[in-house]
Order: sequence, then structure tokens, then C-alpha cells
Amino acid sequence: MDERNKQIALKVIAIMYFLTYFAIVGILLYRQFVLGQELSEYEDIGIILTINSLFLISALLYFGAIPIRRLKVKSIILIYVVLVVSGSLFTYANYNIFQSPGLSYKQLFDKFIIIVTITGIIMGFWILLSILGKKRLDKELE
Repeated sequence: MDERNKQIALKVIAIMYFLTYFAIVGILLYRQFVLGQELSEYEDIGIILTINSLFLISALLYFGAIPIRRLKVKSIILIYVVLVVSGSLFTYANYNIFQSPGLSYKQLFDKFIIIVTITGIIMGFWILLSILGKKRLDKELE
């Protein structure tokens, strides 16, 4: 395959991957909110989806597909805050709006600490991989 064919194939693969990814997210939301299934009935799919997205974004950062070096520290902090707030709102809605016995404030705070910690670890992992990817690209250019 020449470069042009490779680029077309990669674009098709990326489009199909994201369509599959969003379809699985839609299925998870449907099972949770429409069918009212318990988390234990589809938790394995959610874990696989989370790990898959973690590795996908990590690979995109490492190979330079997402140019993080253009982002400033302020932007990275904003992304972190948006992820924490959206995760917290989703958790609150999931446990206190869509389930009849809601969580207490202490239980919600415990979940918030988990969200902050895991999001921080993920963001740190992504930053580390983007730095390593930049060093790899600089080394290849030399």
C-alpha cells in the first residue's frame, strides 16, 4: 500500500472504531436508564470500554495524533476540571435521580474523591505518554 491508501484505510478504521465506541456507550446508557438494569449486569462492558478508551487516547497522544504540546497548562487544568465536573454530575444523577434510595452526602463525597483521583491518574498518564511521544518524535527527527 502506498501512503495515500494507508491514510484512507486509517481514516476508515478510525471512523468505524468511533461508531462502534459510541454504539456501545449508547447500549450501556439504554440498558441503565431505559431497561433499568443493575450496574452489575453490564459493568464488565463498561470496564472494557473505559480501558479501551484509555489506551486509544494514550496511543493517539504517544504517536502524535493529538498535538498536546500546543495545549497550555491552563487548558490541561480546564480539561481536568471539565472531566471531574461531568463525572460528578453523571454520578449524582445516576445515584440520586435515577435510583430510588439516593446516596447520602458522605457517600457522594466518597464517590467525588474517587472521581478526582482516577481522573488525575488518567490525566497524568496521558501527559506522561504525550511527553514520551514527543521525545520519540524528536529522536526520530534527529
